[in-house]
Amino acid sequence: MTGLVLVPALDHDAMMLARFGQAVGPSGRLERRIVANLIAHMEEAGFRADRVFDGEDDVHVIDMKSAMELIFNLDEATLWFFKEGAPHKTHGVFLVLGNGCDIVSDWSYSDRDGDGFDAAMRAFEPEEFA
Repeated sequence: MTGLVLVPALDHDAMMLARFGQAVGPSGRLERRIVANLIAHMEEAGFRADRVFDGEDDVHVIDMKSAMELIFNLDEATLWFFKEGAPHKTHGVFLVLGNGCDIVSDWSYSDRDGDGFDAAMRAFEPEEFA
């Protein structure tokens, strides 16, 4: 990881503030930093965010911001990553919001980690963004 990435301003956060007077607190800002840096870290490893599963539907995403808009409107979500040309093209990262540094709860990868997803995930340290 080359360094911290800029966390996109989320439309969802602006709406929550305008409508309900609820600003993102310290734990929410921490989790946004972790997820933004996770996405950037995985992109450096050759994986791009592809879709978010909200418990019922998979919603395709086009970039970090669109993924984060969906994730931070949920209590838990699976962020699916895609690697072009990989034998097992998608892998999921289960995120549990409200867990702070432990927002990254679990992830899936293929047997023997043929495309390096597990290795990339193990190299990511959420605590670096606390």
